[in-house]
Amino acid sequence: MFDSPELIEGSGKTDDEEGPLREICILPFPLDDALIQGETKELCLYEERFHHLFEKSTKYHGGVVAMGLLAPPAGILQTMPLCEIESYQTMEGDTGFETSFSILATIRAVGRGTLVSIKEEDGDTEFLTGWCTEMCDDPSSENGKTGGGRDIMQLGNDLADKLEGVFNSIIILENEVDQMQDEDFDQIDSEPSEATLRRIQLESELGLDDDESEDEEEESDDDDVDSFRFRFQQALASAKASDTQGYRIASTSSELGEKMRSVQELTALSWAYFSLDIWSPDILTSRLRAIELNELCGRLRLALVMMMEHRSKLRETLKSRDSNDEQL
Repeated sequence: MFDSPELIEGSGKTDDEEGPLREICILPFPLDDALIQGETKELCLYEERFHHLFEKSTKYHGGVVAMGLLAPPAGILQTMPLCEIESYQTMEGDTGFETSFSILATIRAVGRGTLVSIKEEDGDTEFLTGWCTEMCDDPSSENGKTGGGRDIMQLGNDLADKLEGVFNSIIILENEVDQMQDEDFDQIDSEPSEATLRRIQLESELGLDDDESEDEEEESDDDDVDSFRFRFQQALASAKASDTQGYRIASTSSELGEKMRSVQELTALSWAYFSLDIWSPDILTSRLRAIELNELCGRLRLALVMMMEHRSKLRETLKSRDSNDEQL
């Protein structure tokens, strides 16, 4: 990932299981802003210290920066998303921070790093830097087995099948909840006011109701594009395209067929199911836990538990509505 790596001289650390120790510039972020593989974030850097950080990252670190996730009062989380600077441009003008320009940049999460130590600031450094090792999945599972002796590829595909089933059931339940909310809205709005009736009559006379029906059809098309499944496929494609990991896991099972998912596909799935484009921000805890996990099957299990909990909440919502209807 690092095009121009800087190893610490005299650190005694070489290419062992954890990888070489590298210098990294660290941008501070709140926990809510944490990115998972494939996700992007737009940044606007006003302060001079961040201009210097940006310059050092692009000049010496191959355009890679780390997200320092702040967790008061503990400090920075040890596991950090590693992001590539995907694009940037400068904008001239007073920023209010005693600088004459700002940097607009897009960063994309392409990996993770383990923070080993924070570099002590010197007189010339006004931003945060540290030493980290690149974090990869399953560093001790090259034989294709889990700690319990199960075939990783077989177990991963079994979990992916279960995830697909739960995801499909969630889509059905989400549609039912939406229909229920639409029905409640229609009941509230079932008796239009006199002003509303006059407006409808006027629109009919002017022929505006035809335009309204066309708008409704366009909104329906937008709903299809913005559907759960479409957003998941987008997140999956981004996670797969941003994968910088090397894989050495080989299956030990002779039962795996050609239709079985590859380790790259399983890894992308294990990230895509945590996308904020699909779920609400209340999955923050699960996202942070996923970032910390270095076991592919463990991350798939975590996604399965999270989604089963979400499915249970949807079922409870529908059940509560049915109970209220029976009482009425």
